[in-house]
Parts: sequence; C-alpha cells; structure tokens
Amino acid sequence: MAQIWQLSANYRGIDATGTINGFPILKADTGESGEAGFTTAPLNPVLVGKGNLLRIEISRKTPDAELNCSVQDAQTGDIVDTGNAENIPLPAGDPPHVIELRFDSPQDGFAKLLARAKPSDEKTMVEYALKLRDMLNAKDTEGLMQAFRPKFKDIAESFGYPLEMVLQQVGGMVEAFTSKPMEFEAADVLARPCCDGKLWHLLAKDGNALFRIEEEDGSLSLDLVAAMLPEGPAVVR
Repeated sequence: MAQIWQLSANYRGIDATGTINGFPILKADTGESGEAGFTTAPLNPVLVGKGNLLRIEISRKTPDAELNCSVQDAQTGDIVDTGNAENIPLPAGDPPHVIELRFDSPQDGFAKLLARAKPSDEKTMVEYALKLRDMLNAKDTEGLMQAFRPKFKDIAESFGYPLEMVLQQVGGMVEAFTSKPMEFEAADVLARPCCDGKLWHLLAKDGNALFRIEEEDGSLSLDLVAAMLPEGPAVVR
C-alpha cells in the first residue's frame, strides 16, 4: 500500500503562506482578527523524494499568535490525526518570519515533473486557459482527457491508485463541466506562477477557480495547474 503524506496545520493570529517544494499549500489570514484557522492537505503529488521542504512565511502576527504544524505519513486506510500537529515556536520580534521543515519521502514524482517542465509566461498560460475553455464549450471530451492526463496519471502513481480507475472518474467530471458554457475571456484569467515559473495556477481574477459552474444548490469547481512540457502545455496538477 502507498504511503499517504498529510499536512496538518492549525494557527491563531497570523497571516502566512506556506509551500511544499515551492508549490502553494497553505494560506492563513488571521493576523488582524486574531481568530483561529485550520488547514489539512495530502502532499503526495508535490513530493520530491529526499529533502522535501515545507516553507512557511509569516507576514503578520498578534501578540498571542500560535502555529502548530506537522507532516505525517500513514499507510492507505490508516487514520491520520489531523488535530495532533506539533507546536512551532514563533520567532521573537516583528515579522516577516520564515520557518522551514524538511523531510524525506519515497515519492518523488514532483521532482520528475519539475525536471520536464520549462519556465513559461503569463501570456502563454492565459492562451492555454482559453484553449481549455474552447474545448469544454465544444464538448471535446477526448481532447480534454488528453490535456488532463498528466495530472491524473501523476496523482494515480503518487497514491498507488489504478490509473484507469482515476481516469474513469475524470471522465464523469469532464462531462459535468461541459454541461454549461464557460464564458470568461482573457481579461478574466489570473495566471499565477510558482516553482520558478514552471507551474501556473489558472484562476479567475478574484482568486477563485477559473473553471466553475454555479447552480442554485451549490457550485462545482476544478482546480487546474498547467505547465509547459516538451510536448506542449498540459494540466499537471
């Protein structure tokens, strides 16, 4: 069975951002209110093997600020206690503060992706977002499955899932997103880089998911991260 690596963080009275190997994984915005917050996320798709780096940058904190954060590993099916994060002493004085934690993992698929991906630019990635829009509006499910394949192939490998099972679930998701037209234009797209410009989050200008369907009883959204691979742009996370 595959190991599952899980980030658990709870905090109070801090504004902070956190990355794993340069990939955004945590955002806290309670440095003004002093309120508490909590984040948990699986990390397998963004692990590089030896020397994984969790980096937390704190830009604001209250006098009684607190940060508890751990990366735990477990076998598939085990229960991870996400409320048992380790206390991280905050540096004295005013921010900015940087906290770094390192750990090793057997999974290294993210390192392989970063080795293949080439730095890109905002214009190229906005154009790719529009291409995906047009494919959705044309109900080009075959083309979309090909575009999404690198993302879900890596997810299947990092968690030890059968690829065909994952792709079958993706097929249903793609069909759901072709049910209503996507009407955004280039000016509506926020392409946000990470990992030295090799990966790009495709977002709406308000920071929410670019690809989403709003309905009376809720919404459906798709988080997409694209990269320029040797064979062309693709959705990779």
